[in-house]
Amino acid sequence: MRKKQIYIDVSMPVKAGSVFRPGTPPIEIITRKFHHESEGEYKSVMLTMPAHSGTHIDLVFSERCVTPARMIGKGKLFNVTGITGRDIQLSDMKHREEVRTGDFVFFRTDWSRFFGTDRYYNHPELSLEIIQWLVSKKVNAVGIDAQGLGQKARHGNYDRLLAENDIFIIENLANLSAILTKEFTVYCLPLNMENMDAIPARVLVGIEENDVH
Repeated sequence: MRKKQIYIDVSMPVKAGSVFRPGTPPIEIITRKFHHESEGEYKSVMLTMPAHSGTHIDLVFSERCVTPARMIGKGKLFNVTGITGRDIQLSDMKHREEVRTGDFVFFRTDWSRFFGTDRYYNHPELSLEIIQWLVSKKVNAVGIDAQGLGQKARHGNYDRLLAENDIFIIENLANLSAILTKEFTVYCLPLNMENMDAIPARVLVGIEENDVH
């Protein structure tokens, strides 16, 4: 008998007026009227937003193919909440020996609760040692419930280092506190888009029902 899975949405909602990075325009959702000879007059909702809005896969202009097989896999979660005043260090990743090649590795900072305030942009940062360790482990993807894995120049440098090693970056995750199990499956569902430096995604976590306490 197949085990039933419970699904947890760990992606951010897309809302009009939201700004995910200083200097970029807010998300715009408006209803417009259109007309066509055969269709007549009708209304449709228009969505305008930077590609790096909401939960997304950062491709860093690497032109990699986002194949479905790479978007489903085992996940590992590291709770690094409460670390302030310093970078998150490799020693903060408890049970990191359980990470396997091809895993999704998520960092829970609970920083998504500050979205909509200036504090969201002053988020925790991973150390370079962690990034290099993730590369050495050949993980599939790295995700965080914050704007990025680092700030300012580090943000881009970390993204490029991971992309050069064929590791995807998932930014602006949310609700990671709802993952209470050691084992889970990640379903990352990006839109099928070309020539993008980032692709919006819905990210779900699947947990076997008998693992939920």
